[in-house]
Amino acid sequence: MLVLSRYLLMPFALIAAILFLMGSHIIGTALHHQVAWQRTVATVADVSPYSEMQANGLKTDGIDVALAYVVNDVPMTWSGKGKDVGLYKAAKGDQLEFYYDPADPSNLDTAAMEGWRGGLLLLGVTGGFTLFYVWFFWLRGRHATA
Repeated sequence: MLVLSRYLLMPFALIAAILFLMGSHIIGTALHHQVAWQRTVATVADVSPYSEMQANGLKTDGIDVALAYVVNDVPMTWSGKGKDVGLYKAAKGDQLEFYYDPADPSNLDTAAMEGWRGGLLLLGVTGGFTLFYVWFFWLRGRHATA
């Protein structure tokens, strides 16, 4: 029964490992932006909601935003889908802190790591499950031969 459980739980362990790696990448990217990129405060110049239909028939709602910000005393603007810069709700006139890439100041990212507690919980659960699975089903009971 233990051998059957080992192989029945393998897809779940692989999914958990992939989720752990994805979460680690997202948190690592956000931390890299906070360390290596520069901060600026952007003012929301315009906001308009949009809806788009996906190929599978699902409708996605979001906001189109126009941002105005200053980089090295040079006024800059950015416009596009809010989700591209991590912005999911905003009102005209809001001032938001962003990080920008010093090599390409038009490349923005939100300064806030929203949902980081949930991300850490996801990392803990998926990493813990994967480690327990590997230990319990693959490493436990192995004896070193001398």
